[in-house]
Amino acid sequence: MRSVFFLSLMNSDSWGGSEEIWFRSAIHLAQKGVKVAVCYFNWPAKQDKLDQLTNAGCELYPLAGRNETTSPWKKMKLKRAIQKLPLENYDEVIINQGGWKDIVHGPLKSVHRRCKNYSVVYHNYDREKLSPGKKQLFIKWVRKAKMNIGDAARIFSEIAKTNSVLIPNQRVLFNPITFTAPTHYTPFVNSVNDNLNFIVLAQLDLKRKAQDILIKALSAEKWKARKWQLHIYGKGSDAGTLANLIETAGLSEKVYLKGYSYDIPAVLTWSHVVLQLTHIDAMPISVTEAMAMSRPVIGSNVGDMPLWINDDVNGWIANEVSAVAIDGVLEKAWQNRYNLEAMGKESFDIFTKKYPADPVTYFLDIAGISEIRPDEQRI
Repeated sequence: MRSVFFLSLMNSDSWGGSEEIWFRSAIHLAQKGVKVAVCYFNWPAKQDKLDQLTNAGCELYPLAGRNETTSPWKKMKLKRAIQKLPLENYDEVIINQGGWKDIVHGPLKSVHRRCKNYSVVYHNYDREKLSPGKKQLFIKWVRKAKMNIGDAARIFSEIAKTNSVLIPNQRVLFNPITFTAPTHYTPFVNSVNDNLNFIVLAQLDLKRKAQDILIKALSAEKWKARKWQLHIYGKGSDAGTLANLIETAGLSEKVYLKGYSYDIPAVLTWSHVVLQLTHIDAMPISVTEAMAMSRPVIGSNVGDMPLWINDDVNGWIANEVSAVAIDGVLEKAWQNRYNLEAMGKESFDIFTKKYPADPVTYFLDIAGISEIRPDEQRI
């Protein structure tokens, strides 16, 4: 393999979990002597990541960020910029989507025609039904793709269910966790006042992440009378709304908005149970990170979370995202609070069995991008 072009289509935020796999893969290949180019939507907050890519030897092609692509004229400039990308000059193109249908929108519609070989990566799903025109374009994209790679198997089954499109050449990746996984169990830390410590690691986006319904469930009088704390980590446009909900519910001394954390292992060490009770998710990194740190997880029945969380073994699954259903699974955690550390060990065991030793090389293998051979090394 001599050259790879990574095209990242996420433009809803500066960075997210869906960016890690292509980012680490690009650095890995560049350090192995492969010619690597990266195209991305340019946000100022990306600078640290861009410096790392540059230092590894990647060539960068920035596109205008979201705030610069709102008018028809700016969208035309974006289309021209994408048309100028040297995709034809690369042996492989990896197109990384933050969702599942980015490839059928705007200036991306004809990109597939210009690639020798390409794979498409899918990081989420919803139940939107594509228009007839976009559906036909989507079919062209997926049928021509060398590989269609999702971060959850459920992405493909949901697309088949909602749009009657059977996607060929399916593979499932493992998103890299953001720290080096421990090699042994991580013990619980005794909490202040014998509190049960819940934690949420997710963007503050109520439409997708449902922190408001979690607050509603915890506002019941029985929960107010118990010893627990909930720390919510993340940033997002709904921070103000969530702060008001916490105050109105009378939970200001139990629920805390902690902002974004750069030290996930420390946060997880403090916690006893990790909550991922969301409306929309494929396979959240927060779940695998919690399991790597020997923590039980309570999740919702979305994406591939039920494949990782086993009821009464290493956590619980809520069959719907409602205050009643969430209360039910939280109650199970409360009644089993003296068994949670043992359940966390089960999480660690499941993680070590299912998660690959190196998710980056695993991804490159399923994308058909093998390591460069010694006789191909560039001098």
